[in-house]
Amino acid sequence: MKVRELNDRLMMAERAFTDRDGLSSRSWYKHLIYGPSRHDDYGSKSFPGVDDAIEEAKKLNTAESWRSVQHEVWRVSRVIRHASLVLCGQLT
Repeated sequence: MKVRELNDRLMMAERAFTDRDGLSSRSWYKHLIYGPSRHDDYGSKSFPGVDDAIEEAKKLNTAESWRSVQHEVWRVSRVIRHASLVLCGQLT
């Protein structure tokens, strides 16, 4: 594999981790894998949307809040799958 092709795939894989809608509570943050936490002012968080949804569901403990957690996990799994397809050369 040529260096340029590999670099292009890596760049597209990183872009695949973003979502145009952004995080549910902060739409200006587009990256679903790494981002700031609403609950911790220090550094970044892995899966910030999932983390935010879990914290909210723990507080509210309603069926709707737990469905939100499920939805955030689905969103993350979708972007990971997309990145996987990019890295395998199945998406360009």
